[in-house]
Amino acid sequence: MTVALAFRRVRPLPVVAVVAVAGTVETLSGVPLDQGTIVLIAPVIAMFTVCTWASIRTALVAAAVFLAAFAIQTWSFGDGIGNWLFGAVFVIATLIAGFTIQARTREAERLREAAVRHETQLELSARDAADRERTRIARELHDVISHSVTVMVVQAGAAERVSMANPPAQDAMRTVQQVGRQALGELSGLLGVLRDGDESIGLGPQPGLDALPELFDRSAAAGVTVDAVVAPELGRQLPAGPQLATFRILQEALTNVRKHSAATSARVQLQLDSGALRLSVDDEGPAREEGPAAPGGGLGLQGARERAKVYGGTVDAGRTASGGFRVRAAIPVQELE
Repeated sequence: MTVALAFRRVRPLPVVAVVAVAGTVETLSGVPLDQGTIVLIAPVIAMFTVCTWASIRTALVAAAVFLAAFAIQTWSFGDGIGNWLFGAVFVIATLIAGFTIQARTREAERLREAAVRHETQLELSARDAADRERTRIARELHDVISHSVTVMVVQAGAAERVSMANPPAQDAMRTVQQVGRQALGELSGLLGVLRDGDESIGLGPQPGLDALPELFDRSAAAGVTVDAVVAPELGRQLPAGPQLATFRILQEALTNVRKHSAATSARVQLQLDSGALRLSVDDEGPAREEGPAAPGGGLGLQGARERAKVYGGTVDAGRTASGGFRVRAAIPVQELE
């Protein structure tokens, strides 16, 4: 019996048969049933292994084998049914315990696999969201740069006409126009690559800080009023790119308030400090029950971080002590002359 138990995980059912046959042979050879504990312990160990490592059908077959072996052993000594019931109780109890442990083990494995799949899906979703946001940023930057280059080409053309009496200046302006038109053509080709069949995005003016009042009005119409402190001259002091990034970050922060907070108002501060455009959005909360548990973990905020990163900036987000949510952004900028 002891030697057979060493192979119980490799061949559980044959081990059951060996243990049952060995116990029966021992009893038929004249060894009393109450002599030694190995006769009872070995079947329990073999039975438990079958229940936890084999199928339910195999475990039921093993239980039937042991019950039959106990019946033969009881009959050989002429004992009453009580001795058989004594062994049957151990077999059935082991069967129930083994099934319970097997079910819990399989459930734990299923939950672990589900958690791994969920984590993988979240990583893929975050990666896809970041890729989509980078593509959108590239499109918008294309529009901003195209507008600036177009202005340069137009101004160069005007300068060429003004400098009729200065041939070297005319040549320089003509070169500027040629390079500018070439750059515009390359940017248009780049936009075609980035568009990926999305015809809804084209060359058009992108929102800047002058569009913030309209953004605040839309937020109020959606149920979240905005108490904003924004210097009115910022729109004239900053380049178009950082303005667009700031607008999108603020837009995402207000969307985050509407989605994940029960607050009806939010505070917005936007100022230029030490060569950086600093943005803060706060709400008092409380958080909605379906809101994210992890601070700053939304895909939209990851996109906001991507936008700030383009200009060497940062975005931080997290819960406040009152249960609200706070977004902080800092984007290095160079003021326009």
